Amino acid sequence: MQKVKRKSTDNDGSQQKKKKVTFTGPKVENKKKSDVKVKGEKVNFDKDKTKTFKKFNKNDHKNKSLTKKKPLTSQGDGEKPKWSEMKKEKKTLRTERRKAKATAEIFEISHKAKLLAAQIQRKVVKPDFRMKACKELHSLIKGQYKSIALTHDLSRVIQVLLKHSPEDVKNEITEELMDIMVPMMRSKYANHSVTRILKYGTDYIRHEVIKKLFGHIVSLASHTISAPVLDYAYGEFATKKEKIHMQQEFYGDMYKNSKDNKVKTLSDAYKNSPEMKSAILQSCKANIQKILDKNLHDGELLHSVLYDYIRECSSEDRVELISTLSPLIVPLSNSLPGVNAASMCLWQGTNKDKKTILKVVKEHVVPLSKHKTGYRLLIAIFDSVDDTVLVKKVIVSTLANNIKDIANDHWGNMTLRWLVKPKDPTVFHPTFIKFLEEGLKSGTSKKDADLRVSELREAIFPALKADIESDASFWLSSKTTLFLVVALLSVESSKTIVEALAKAICQLDWKVKVNDEEVFAIEDAGIHMCLKKLAILDKTASDSLGEAICDNIDDETLKVWLSSNRGSFFVLKLIENNNDKISSKLKKKTKNYLNILKQQSSEGAKLLLQCLK
Repeated sequence: MQKVKRKSTDNDGSQQKKKKVTFTGPKVENKKKSDVKVKGEKVNFDKDKTKTFKKFNKNDHKNKSLTKKKPLTSQGDGEKPKWSEMKKEKKTLRTERRKAKATAEIFEISHKAKLLAAQIQRKVVKPDFRMKACKELHSLIKGQYKSIALTHDLSRVIQVLLKHSPEDVKNEITEELMDIMVPMMRSKYANHSVTRILKYGTDYIRHEVIKKLFGHIVSLASHTISAPVLDYAYGEFATKKEKIHMQQEFYGDMYKNSKDNKVKTLSDAYKNSPEMKSAILQSCKANIQKILDKNLHDGELLHSVLYDYIRECSSEDRVELISTLSPLIVPLSNSLPGVNAASMCLWQGTNKDKKTILKVVKEHVVPLSKHKTGYRLLIAIFDSVDDTVLVKKVIVSTLANNIKDIANDHWGNMTLRWLVKPKDPTVFHPTFIKFLEEGLKSGTSKKDADLRVSELREAIFPALKADIESDASFWLSSKTTLFLVVALLSVESSKTIVEALAKAICQLDWKVKVNDEEVFAIEDAGIHMCLKKLAILDKTASDSLGEAICDNIDDETLKVWLSSNRGSFFVLKLIENNNDKISSKLKKKTKNYLNILKQQSSEGAKLLLQCLK
């Protein structure tokens, strides 16, 4: 493009190289605005003062030199900027702006309040000084809490007071803020203050706060900022009655201002008025959908309403809801009502829905197996999905690859226990077993239950056996893991496993930590109980643990056992539950140390002596 030359307006007629025009003239006085003339009239400029204007071309944005920012502090060419000076300059400017916005009195109060709050938060502060500072800070801003609760900086001061101040100060702050509790819940900054009130306040304060939320439950549950705080109040502090009242607001607007203690579930809302069923269900569906549209599907309150709705809604609405919830099955499993709703999705869903659920679960198998409610979802899958090939590939193989990590966790152990020995009444609560049985009957599963169990065992048994054989000491290190070994051997006996366990049990250095102290594992209550269960299995097992122990135990280990009550009981159980040949071997070894038994006054030693006689 051809450049267009711009004529110079200077009197000397010289050509300007830069795109800049400089005007000179007499100075314009600030006080006399009448000296400056507009609309074609002459503008007076001072001779010493110059004004420079840049005229930009269409292509000027390509010139990078025009977009360079100058540092806040003047630096020489090639010198690095002094960041400390720049920081101070920024801070000064910010302080001046704040002073300009607020009056001098308010600014000084807020400044002092923030300094006191910073001192209160220090870990090295003495308790007496902290209490004194809290009272001083409270007296400074008392009566102003409503006006500062929603602000960015002073809301933090309130949070400090709610955490560290004495109970009477907390009560006064909460009473002053009670009228604006709902706006605070929705505020980006003030919602943290509500959390502090719930966390550090008394039970009376907590329930007063929850009462203030009634009438706004659905709107708060569908707000991205207030939803987590509401769920915190619901899950941690609300009573059973308050929880029911919160759920009622999802059933329709009629429950916003009045609550009914007789309505405990969704079906109770239209029990006496069947003609209201359709309207109540539609209202509940709309409220649920409003929250799901905001992607706020991780709250226990929503899960409780969902579980109520999915049981009562029509089959068409249930199909629609299951297809919506299938991709959200993992966050649903974070609460008990949520995992119950997820189980309903499994039972009532189509094969396509089940495959979607398995695809979502695939990435979260290990965390779910170790979660206090998530493990129930995996058990529901084991108990109801007919496509065992897919279940083995997606879930069981992952469990097998992380078997030690999962077995060492209480809930993970329960997951593996179901695969090894499902519906074991000694492990699983009867109500949970009944819940699964009723769900399976109402669902779409057609496969025989025993066939499904045997097919899943084929995937987990080899990995479990191989790990026990290779590292028996790990499986004997706690009662949690040892219970799983007992369950495995009660289903299927294995000579190699029994031999590996016997070698580990007979080691003299087999010890565990109890209350930060090392003790012989035979004396630990939980392990001792599991060992007795293993000994009882010898009655029917083809491979006897008693025989394996008799072959591997040395004199020093036997002395340690016989000198303790629980060790004597274990030897007695082995003698009682084995055949005559093995029992006589054990008796012969034990009789060599009758003097040790006679020195003991424990019940186990006395019973063992009687058995030997």
